Amino acid sequence: MNHIKMPEVFVKFTLGGMLVLAATSCQQEPPVTSLPQAPAVTFKPQELADALHAVIAADQKTYALPGDETLLAHHAQKLRAAAEFVQQEGAEFHYVLRSLWPINSKDAPETDTEKTGLQYVLEHPGTNYYGGESLGGRRYFTAVYGEKATVNACTDCHNRNPDSPKKDFKMGDVMGGLVVRVPLEF
Repeated sequence: MNHIKMPEVFVKFTLGGMLVLAATSCQQEPPVTSLPQAPAVTFKPQELADALHAVIAADQKTYALPGDETLLAHHAQKLRAAAEFVQQEGAEFHYVLRSLWPINSKDAPETDTEKTGLQYVLEHPGTNYYGGESLGGRRYFTAVYGEKATVNACTDCHNRNPDSPKKDFKMGDVMGGLVVRVPLEF
């Protein structure tokens, strides 16, 4: 029986702050003693953060499919659970939903970069915030992407919740932001 060996991906950063990914090519078993190595592919940390955001945002859109708006009621909890599962699998990147007006205090900004980024996306709708920070002795590229109210369930939930500190959200308002962190050191 032939088995296909999936490519292994190694991640490191160059001195210029560019993310380098090197992947071995797929091989059929039994393994060959010397595998040819594919050429290095280079990504900027911002490109990686933007790509991660695109995947997370696509997942979030599934919460608002026509007829499924009941899923929106707990989208922040679902996003938090997914982020925790990713971390349990050993991912080096991190993401979290934050707001300047969180219903749950766990969703409040925790760093100066998060606060600055959330204020920036609020004042510049449609524009992302990019910065850097050190956490736990590691340097991170940090991106904040504005989270807008896209369906009535968003504004209804926040405006009607007794724990919500802001109760006048309208469709299209920036209600918070998705923070994505990519490590600059491994």
